[in-house]
Amino acid sequence: MAEENGSNRVLAQLANLPGDTRELLVALSSAAVGRMNFARRAGLQYGNERDVYKVAGYVMPGSESFDDYWSLYDRDALAGRIVDAPASTTWKTPPEVIEPGYEDAEEGKGSAFMEAFKDLSKRLALWHRLERVDRLSRIGRYGILLIGTAGTDDDLKNEVMRVRGPQDILYLSAFHEKSALIKTWETDPSSPRFGLPVLYEVELSNGSAGFPSAKRMIHHSRIIHVAEDLLDDEVHGRPALKRALNPLFDLQKVGASTGEGFWQVATRTLVGSIDKEAAIDKDGIKALGEALEEITHDLRRHFIARGAELDWLSTDPPDPTAAADFFLSLLSASSGIPKRILLGSERGELASSQDERNFFGMINERQENHAEPNILRAFIDRMIKFTALPAPKEEYKVIWPELYELSEKEKAEANASRANAAKALTPVGGDPMDIVEIDSNRDVWLKPTAVLEEEGFFEEEEPPEPTPPPPPPQQLPPDADGIPATAGDNNAPLVEGED
Repeated sequence: MAEENGSNRVLAQLANLPGDTRELLVALSSAAVGRMNFARRAGLQYGNERDVYKVAGYVMPGSESFDDYWSLYDRDALAGRIVDAPASTTWKTPPEVIEPGYEDAEEGKGSAFMEAFKDLSKRLALWHRLERVDRLSRIGRYGILLIGTAGTDDDLKNEVMRVRGPQDILYLSAFHEKSALIKTWETDPSSPRFGLPVLYEVELSNGSAGFPSAKRMIHHSRIIHVAEDLLDDEVHGRPALKRALNPLFDLQKVGASTGEGFWQVATRTLVGSIDKEAAIDKDGIKALGEALEEITHDLRRHFIARGAELDWLSTDPPDPTAAADFFLSLLSASSGIPKRILLGSERGELASSQDERNFFGMINERQENHAEPNILRAFIDRMIKFTALPAPKEEYKVIWPELYELSEKEKAEANASRANAAKALTPVGGDPMDIVEIDSNRDVWLKPTAVLEEEGFFEEEEPPEPTPPPPPPQQLPPDADGIPATAGDNNAPLVEGED
């Protein structure tokens, strides 16, 4: 009955909307239902006769909830690592926010915008708050960062236009999806915010024990909405654990069965064999069972019986290595985190340099494509719009630090490789030092092509003038025998006047 009344209310609300908006919402709802039905087909095999998800005990496609993800994140070590590692590494070393022209400014001598931002970020513990909302948004489909303001309308449902200055930004609070439900949407197709949230219902206590429950309707202008891995819309991202759900459940089965298996092996089974020729009645069998139970529970260390022999049932402990490694590989593929990074270490070895490069490459891409535009710049631009920060004269820049540092051995190998390349590129008779630069750390770098062109390295030298051929030998008169002589012939007759 309640569902029927709810459906009637929804239909009534739809009927009051303009025709174009009503048709658009119905189409969006139909698309959502279609996607859910399509997802439901995952795991169906043999003409839908076998449901692998149901048999394996997986969460059914389309029925995943925030609680499923939260419980795994809260209790499962690998699930927590999948959620936390990218976010914590992204914000481990905060970026620099710089206004053009002040790149080399000394501490405290940046632009008005830069100094105001430094003060605000320090007072609000900005980097910590951004890292928290980043992690919370990865658990569910989104998270929000609530901006607490002073000097504005006390009714949080109203839009914030501007504040008096940075002092009116009081606090930042991060909330996950379940504590920040979207209640109303922008349904006007002519609005630039069409399809985006207008009002959120936020549980300000966020589940904290002792804090009074307080749900408030809050306008989107007071909120930074954070969602990663968007696909179908601009609001709901893919939870970080969604693709990892199945291998996480399978790995739990391996862990649980392995623990139980080792427990059974460790406790062992005590077997009492009765001689077939021994005369024993029911009371004797009962007494034997009680004695065995007491031995099992370590209540007695001796046993006296007639016609009975005790022995431990031998069993082999299970070896979960292959199964666990298989599911860890699936988790690595589903999360994009190399296996050794996911585990922190493997067989006591640190992650390889290649693993670190791959992981940091993913983090660098995440910084530039998600953390910067969707979190950091969204916050800074909102502060400028509120006049909580002075507007920079030129577009500010965000410079992220280098994540990966070469070891001393890798630096030496890289320098040797660049030196050999310089030697190979230097023409015969040239000096390789002409095409390299050595910095203050004694690292060798090839000069940029533009610099070499400016220095005339690529200019072709004019070929030398050809050497003229030697003159033909001088012809001398023949000797007395009529044999011709040439210059330089010792037998040539002397010319008149020579000695």
